[in-house]
Amino acid sequence: MKQPLHVIFGAGLIGGYLAGNFLSSGLRTAVVGRANKLAGFKRGLKITDFLGNTAHATEVPEYQTGEISALYMTMKCTGVAASIPDLKNIIQTDTIIVCCQNGFGSDQVIRDAFPDNIVLSAVVGFNVAEKQAGHLHRSTDGKFVIEHHPWLAKELEQIDCAALPISSTKNILAERWAKLQLNLANPVNALADVPVKTMTEDAGFRKIIAGLMQEMFLVTDELGIKLPKITAVPAKALPRIMRLPNWLFLRIAQKMLAIDPTARTSMWWDLDQNRTTEIAYINGTIVNEAERLGLSCPLNTRLVKLIQLVENGDAKIGQSAVELNRLLAHD
Repeated sequence: MKQPLHVIFGAGLIGGYLAGNFLSSGLRTAVVGRANKLAGFKRGLKITDFLGNTAHATEVPEYQTGEISALYMTMKCTGVAASIPDLKNIIQTDTIIVCCQNGFGSDQVIRDAFPDNIVLSAVVGFNVAEKQAGHLHRSTDGKFVIEHHPWLAKELEQIDCAALPISSTKNILAERWAKLQLNLANPVNALADVPVKTMTEDAGFRKIIAGLMQEMFLVTDELGIKLPKITAVPAKALPRIMRLPNWLFLRIAQKMLAIDPTARTSMWWDLDQNRTTEIAYINGTIVNEAERLGLSCPLNTRLVKLIQLVENGDAKIGQSAVELNRLLAHD
């Protein structure tokens, strides 16, 4: 009897990292992705992380045909709608679909397109960079958290490991909002055009991030959502820590800074390569929910507009903390 088949759909950085860990742990896995991405996997996948963990998959099979037990969508929010025709060619009625996108909104596209399937949400709590073709590196801390499903939880618990910490939860909504809190810093990193570690060590950039988070709390408080602790400190304590003067912050926030010094956010990669970002699904979620609830979130609103200016070619990345604070202080 064949093992259940897990398919990674949209196998880029995140998808490739999941695939490498799945395969090295013995999970029957196949991938679907762009030819240029899959070409880098031809000789297998080397997996490393900032803690020194390693894994290796000697072969990365491409999906051809057969029953798919679980399919993990790992493309960005901006590519979800365009993937529907291809998904309809391979998904069966009993396939569990796992949406691994940042922010909110794109998973509803999948639920609408596949109303008869079980559609789960997942949170990818870490960044992945490509060291070279076939070598993917987890550059920050964080878990792969999946909405609880009895069969899938049992399948994945066997591959929970140091290189890919996995957990399941019955309260995925709160987990997604907690991840969104961290993702609010993505556009700041993109506009700063510096590694995440460098950004975090700058009090000026931290001031902006703290303000973005405080606005999010207005929304989550109104929605009655209690944010789980997914960092070394409680969610609501994070803005206070971010606002500490540098000498004190650098002393007490060592775990927060224990990331690869070259790590950058996916939004930076998008702007650097002139692609549309996920801003509408991340900070745009705060703006839209605030408007619906009759709240004001001016900092997130201005930041969304600034990213859109860069996307349209009317502004550039590479702003200092002083300049970015000035730009966000006025409409």
